[in-house]
Amino acid sequence: MTKEDILKKLKESVINMDSDTAKAAAKEALDAKIDPSEAIKKGLYLGLSEVCNEYEKTVFPTEMLIASDAFYEGVKVLRSKISADKASEMRKGIAVLGVVEGDIHDLGKNMVKYLMEAEGIEIHDLGFDVKAEKFIDEAEKTNADLILISTMLTSLFPEIKKISTLAKDKGLNVRIIAGGGPVTEKIALKMGADGWALTAPLAVKKALELLEKPLEKPVKVSKK
Repeated sequence: MTKEDILKKLKESVINMDSDTAKAAAKEALDAKIDPSEAIKKGLYLGLSEVCNEYEKTVFPTEMLIASDAFYEGVKVLRSKISADKASEMRKGIAVLGVVEGDIHDLGKNMVKYLMEAEGIEIHDLGFDVKAEKFIDEAEKTNADLILISTMLTSLFPEIKKISTLAKDKGLNVRIIAGGGPVTEKIALKMGADGWALTAPLAVKKALELLEKPLEKPVKVSKK
């Protein structure tokens, strides 16, 4: 197969939500000496982007996740051959991701994880039912650029505020994006977040937008 054929196969494996084909095509790419990062960007990622575009219109969340699984299976094969220096060069930022304490709805969170990683954002996934302090500890430990918060329960909006306040008190050089079904932009900003997104693809767009803007290191708040 030609290079173009393999890249097309990678792309279509994601569109077709076929993890086995994605893995096989990734191995074919390596055997054909195709640069792994190119195979991701011009093969797998193009497929995921197409599914994302459809997601905004007709694709169901479960289909989006299955397509993301196919993408990730191919990426795992290719990433094993990417050097640490190359991986660092490809990385656009670091993000801590999780669902707030008291909430176990993680479907949207998982979609955000896959799409962020596809865009070159390193994700530290804390899972669901995550204490506010854990978001902050992980952000400090990883020197994160972003904290991505999800909740599907209106009663837990104060958790967004708690995380935002803790980040400011710690003087973290980080942006916060909040999302989830009932979260609106007005609520997210009122709770102290820097951005909001209704869907996973929009969360990626907002993350990239915030990463491109310079951020002055905040002054740590001292409490007497």
